[in-house]
Amino acid sequence: MLQNVDEILYNRKMHLVVYLENNPQVPFLEDNPLDDFTFVGIDRESYVEGKNVYSDTMIYETVDEELDEYRKLISHLQIHGKYYHLEIVKPHLEANEIISTLAITLSMLLLGLTLSFYIFQRLISRKLWNPFYKLLETLRHYRLDKETIPNLPPSRIEEFQMLNQAVSDMARKSKEAYEHQKQFIENASHEMQTPLSVIQSRLETLIGQAELTGKQALTIEGIITSTQRLKKLSKTLLLLSRIQNRQFLLNEKVDIGEIIDKSLEFFEEQKEALNLRISLETTNRLIINGNDLLTETLIQNLLKNAFVHNIQDGSVSIVIENQKLTIGNTGRSNPIDQDQIFNRFYKNSDNPETWGLGLAIAYEITQASGWSLKYNRQSDHHIFEVLF
Repeated sequence: MLQNVDEILYNRKMHLVVYLENNPQVPFLEDNPLDDFTFVGIDRESYVEGKNVYSDTMIYETVDEELDEYRKLISHLQIHGKYYHLEIVKPHLEANEIISTLAITLSMLLLGLTLSFYIFQRLISRKLWNPFYKLLETLRHYRLDKETIPNLPPSRIEEFQMLNQAVSDMARKSKEAYEHQKQFIENASHEMQTPLSVIQSRLETLIGQAELTGKQALTIEGIITSTQRLKKLSKTLLLLSRIQNRQFLLNEKVDIGEIIDKSLEFFEEQKEALNLRISLETTNRLIINGNDLLTETLIQNLLKNAFVHNIQDGSVSIVIENQKLTIGNTGRSNPIDQDQIFNRFYKNSDNPETWGLGLAIAYEITQASGWSLKYNRQSDHHIFEVLF
């Protein structure tokens, strides 16, 4: 740093020498505060040829009211046979000022480079990954039961072209498997219902014949009962499969209160047999968007669970609130696995009239409709909440 200042001082001296040699008439009788040099005459005895002395000095600055560091050049000159003493001063930065300036400059430069790199990287990444995000958006809205092969956005990037082809092949195979599964379930259900109906009809005809013994009639009645249960089980599994495959429209206006009023009529027999108390509380009329058949099935399954698994002189409570339906009932104190309660064929009772599919169907209906079904227990009360 000092070398640079000394070079500036030397160059300033040479410019002054050239100027004074060309303008000998210019007087320099006293210091000028606007100049950075002093120029005074000296006698021959004081003159030292080739004198150039560089040194550091402190000069009081009236503006800052402090002493600042300066670099000074003292030189003797001979111009037109006369001798002169020349002093030139230049300020130079202190070491800590230099370090601070460099640190701030480099920090700003590094910050600018980092910010520029981040913005550039974001812009490039957004452009490069744009086909991928379009693909994700297409797959997010793709429904296997509604559409054929998704229309994927084109791309000039080879890797994304390969990805689009792989996704298209996967979607085509999934669609074919879905259609085959759907057709198989429908065919299997239909083919099972027909022979079961024939078996039941012939058994009912057979049990009416007079020559049957009481033991034989009792055996046939058991077979008829099993056949009816098998028919119901087949229909229930078909309904569960259709729900999971999203084969129902969900854009109907459904009145929850009307469905409950109509469904309660089906359970009058259980109500009388167990001497149950029924309470129905409605704070607001609840009308939701969904499928009328599925919503009715959901409510009837929850009501059936509340009546079938109740106790003598128990109660069933129904509360209709804003976007929420709560059905609670008294019941046995048997421990219930809350992680398994909505699984297929999970049973917590020895009732032969149940298969453990009612709550599984109710749960699948809420999942397909975008609702939630929760279970909790308070003492001997079992409570199911549906949040629409």
